[in-house]
Amino acid sequence: MKKLFFSIILIAGIVALSSCNDKWDEHYDSNSQLPSATLMELIDGYSDLSLFSQMVHLAGADSLLNSNQTYTVWAPVNDALKDVDVSDKELCTRIVRNHMARYTYPSSTNTEQAIVLLNGKSKFYTSNSVFGSTQIRQADNRALNGILHVMSGQIPYQYNFLEFLSTHEDYSELYNFISSFDESVYDAEQSTVYDSVFVTYNRLLENINYGIGSIGDEDSVYTMILPDNAAWKKAFDYISPYYTVFSRDEAYADSVQRVQTSLAIVNGLTFRGRITDAASLDSIKTVGGSVIKETDRYLGSYSQQDASNGIMYLANGNLVLDDTCVWNPTIVVEAEDVDSRTTVSGSNAFIRNTDANSPIQGVSGNSYLEVSSSSLDGGVTFNIVGVLAGKYDIYCDFLAPEIDGEKLATEQTRVQFQLRYQSATGSTKTINVNSKSDEGLLVGGEDAHGIISVLAYEGQEFPTSNYYDSMWFADPSNTISSIKANTTLQVKTNVSTSELGKTLVRRFRLDKIRFVPVQ
Repeated sequence: MKKLFFSIILIAGIVALSSCNDKWDEHYDSNSQLPSATLMELIDGYSDLSLFSQMVHLAGADSLLNSNQTYTVWAPVNDALKDVDVSDKELCTRIVRNHMARYTYPSSTNTEQAIVLLNGKSKFYTSNSVFGSTQIRQADNRALNGILHVMSGQIPYQYNFLEFLSTHEDYSELYNFISSFDESVYDAEQSTVYDSVFVTYNRLLENINYGIGSIGDEDSVYTMILPDNAAWKKAFDYISPYYTVFSRDEAYADSVQRVQTSLAIVNGLTFRGRITDAASLDSIKTVGGSVIKETDRYLGSYSQQDASNGIMYLANGNLVLDDTCVWNPTIVVEAEDVDSRTTVSGSNAFIRNTDANSPIQGVSGNSYLEVSSSSLDGGVTFNIVGVLAGKYDIYCDFLAPEIDGEKLATEQTRVQFQLRYQSATGSTKTINVNSKSDEGLLVGGEDAHGIISVLAYEGQEFPTSNYYDSMWFADPSNTISSIKANTTLQVKTNVSTSELGKTLVRRFRLDKIRFVPVQ
C-alpha cells in the first residue's frame, strides 16, 4: 500500500512539473527552440536595441550578460533612449543597472513579488505586460543565461536621497558638504595577502549615533528635507554667527565655524520612516533625536516627492529655522551629573533621589544635588558645554527645603553666582551676581514650595561659542573628559558667620541649570 501511495505522489509530481514547464514554454517563441545565444548576444542582435547595447558595453555590463550567471533584462527600445547621451558612462551605468536584475523573472511573475534591480531598487510587475509602470513590447525572450524583455520606454528611475543630491546641481551645497566626509578606509574582510582593498566610508552617513542616516542605502527608509543652494546659503548666513569661534589661527576658526554651521543645518533634515502627512502627527524626531512639535509648520511649506528609499521634502529658497530645538536648543545641565561639576573647597555635595512619595514631584531625572558648606562661599562649579555665540537667560532650578520634611521646611539660604566665559579676544571674562540686597537670591523659607527657578542672568550675551559638534563626538578618541569648557557657572552660598544659624543656612538643593536662548 505504501509503494502504491508513493507511486501516486511521484506521478502527480511529474504531471505538475510537466504542467509548469508547459506554462513556462508559453512565454517563449512558438517554435519552442532552445536558446543558443547569451543575453548580450540577444541584445546585440536586435536592431531596435542598438542604443541600449552601446550603453551596456560602456557600463561594462556586457561581461555579466555573457557570463554563466542568470539575469533578467528589461531593455528599452531606441526611441526611448534617443535623448540619452550614450557617451556619458555614469549616466549609462545608472540606466543600465535600473533595467537589470539577477535571476530570471518572466512576465508571469507574481505582481506582489518585489524584484530587486542591480542598483538595489525594487520594482514590480503590475500585469503580464507592465513592469515598473512601463509597457512591455515583447516579453520573455529566452537566452542561455536568462530572459530579455523589450520595453517600449525607460523604467522610471527613482533617486535615493544621495543620488538626487549628486545629480541635481541646484542642491550641490548640501551634497558637497556631505561628501566632504568621504574617506578611504582599509577593508580587512575583503583584503587578502596579495591585495589590499579600500572602501569609501562617510562617518556623517554611517555613524548610527552621531550621523544623519544612511541616506544612500536602498534598504533604509527616511524622510528628508533637501534645501536647494539658495535655501542652504540663506540658512548658513543666518546661523553661522552663532558658531563664532575664537582662535589666533583665523583660518582654523573659520573652518570650525563653517563645519559646525553646516552640521547645524543637516542635523535637522532627516527623520526615520516615511512622513507623508506631517499635519496628522503630534511630533517628529530627527535622526539625531531632536523632537519637533509643530510638524506641519516644520514640513508644510515644502513640496513632497518620492525617493527610492523614502520621502523627499524639497525646500526651494527657504528653510524653516525658527524651530531652534535642533540647532539652538535650551542647554540643560543636571546638577547631579558628576562629569559636569567640581565641588568648591570646604563644601560637600551629595546626590539625592526622589520617588513617588517625595514631597516635591517633577524633579528632573528624579535626582538632585544637595550642597552644604562650612565656609562663607562654598558651592559647586559647573562646566557648561554647547553654548553658542548669542544671548541666554540663565536659570538655576532649586528645590524648596520641604523636600527634606516639615522640620526643615522653613530653612533658607542666600546664593551667589559667578559666570566665566571666553571674550571675543580670547580672554576670560567674569561676571558676579552676589548682592545681598537682592531678595531674588534668597532661596527657601516658609513660603517656598516645589521647584524654585531663579533667574541668575538675564539676556547674557556670549561673543564666542563653546560648542562640540556631532562629528567631534563620533571620533572615539574624543570623550567627555577631554572637553575644554570655556564657560563655567559657579553656584555658592553667601551667608556670613553672623547670619549663620539665626536666619540662614549654608545649604541648597539644586535640580538643574538651564541656559535658555533669547531670540
